Amino acid sequence: MLSGRSKQLKVLVVEDEVFVRLMAVDAIEEAGFCAVEASDADEAITVLEDRSDIDVVFSDIKMPGSIDGLALADAIKHRWPHIFTILTSGHLTMPDLPPGTTFLQKPYRATWLASSLEAIANA
Repeated sequence: MLSGRSKQLKVLVVEDEVFVRLMAVDAIEEAGFCAVEASDADEAITVLEDRSDIDVVFSDIKMPGSIDGLALADAIKHRWPHIFTILTSGHLTMPDLPPGTTFLQKPYRATWLASSLEAIANA
C-alpha cells in the first residue's frame, strides 16, 4: 500500500513521557521517516483530525487522558482505516489488540521500531 514511499512515511508518536517520546522520534527520524508528536491520545485525535498525511500511529498503551492507547487504536481503525497502528507497553501481558495492530514490548530497541516501520512502508 505504501510501497516505494518509505522515506515519506509520516509517523505520529503518542507518548506521555517526554524522554521516551523524544527517543522514539529520534529512532524514527534516524530510520529515515518523518515524526510528528502528541503527548496523549486526545492530542493524537486532534492531530489526526487536522492532518491527512499521517501513515502510522506509534502509541504507548497506558497514558493519561480520556482514552488510552488501545482505545486510540480502535478509534483509528474505525475513523482512519488506512492508518497503521503500532502499540507499545511495558506491562508483561500483551493486550487484545485491534486487528492489524503491531505490538512492541517496552523496552524496545530502535531497530525493532525501524523494522516495523520498514515492513509497513514496503507492504
